[in-house]
Amino acid sequence: MVKGSVLGDCPVGLKYGDFGEADAMVREATGQSILNMELSVSVNDDHHKELGVITENGAKLTTQSSMGLHEYNKISKEEAELVMDEGDPIDAPPTQYKIQPENQGCLLWFSGPPGLGKSTSAQLLARENGYVYYEADCFNSCKNPYIPVDVPDPTMAQLKQRPLKGEGLEHRMEVIGKVMREFGLFLKGEEYEKAFFDNYYTLMCEDIRGEKERIGGDWAIAHCTMTRDMRDFIRTKLGPDFIFVLLEMDLDTTKERLRKRHHGDEQAVEMLAALNEKCDPAGDGEENVVTVKVTKEMSPQDVIKKTMEIVEKMKRL
Repeated sequence: MVKGSVLGDCPVGLKYGDFGEADAMVREATGQSILNMELSVSVNDDHHKELGVITENGAKLTTQSSMGLHEYNKISKEEAELVMDEGDPIDAPPTQYKIQPENQGCLLWFSGPPGLGKSTSAQLLARENGYVYYEADCFNSCKNPYIPVDVPDPTMAQLKQRPLKGEGLEHRMEVIGKVMREFGLFLKGEEYEKAFFDNYYTLMCEDIRGEKERIGGDWAIAHCTMTRDMRDFIRTKLGPDFIFVLLEMDLDTTKERLRKRHHGDEQAVEMLAALNEKCDPAGDGEENVVTVKVTKEMSPQDVIKKTMEIVEKMKRL
């Protein structure tokens, strides 16, 4: 058993044996047909396992999960220390966007269940309309939130973003670790401590507000805020003058998209699709929120076009 650190100390286990036939992606990458290793990682009460293949005399591990193909290479202690020391400054992550603090533009916050196109929509606004795309899921993983505008899949590209470092990182990790435990209770329909969510969104909004003041421009944020209470709390921290864009889609189409994104992993599909039921629609009297119903036939450009039409119409009212 060894230990790493993403959100605190995370036990990592390796088990050797015969775990069945490797799928096509692993076979193509390794030339091996039998899975001979199980990698397990425990974060709080969540236990994650990946099956894979050890090659190059134990120096390389290749696995596949719902997030795609992963490759792990054995490195020396000195190399590991250099990797741990790498990272972007948490208080001012490098970004490809023009720094124009004098121009504080609008802010759109794309929300909705997994698979509906939050990250794709925000990235498209950045690529074609000059918005700053802030991927809030990178806030959770303590990585640089400015995903390149030209990567084909911004959701999966989060895994390759550089980690953050500096003063405040330990506190962020602590807050995220606590809210993840409460999030698990929330998903199960059990009683949870709302204060942990408030602390989490306070910290996230402080980062968004500070970064927007530093960089300037129009902004598009991608992050699922599941309940009306969460959206209302965020407004107390960011102010009322921004717009939540709630994406909605029928469940069958959502599952189809998730199945493609997560390489047919049905367990991941069912788990993520179940979040649909936890996402509150726009409520009566809720201000500065628009709902965009996404259909199977709509392209990402169609989603953006419809979004901006609804936003502009709302602004005129």
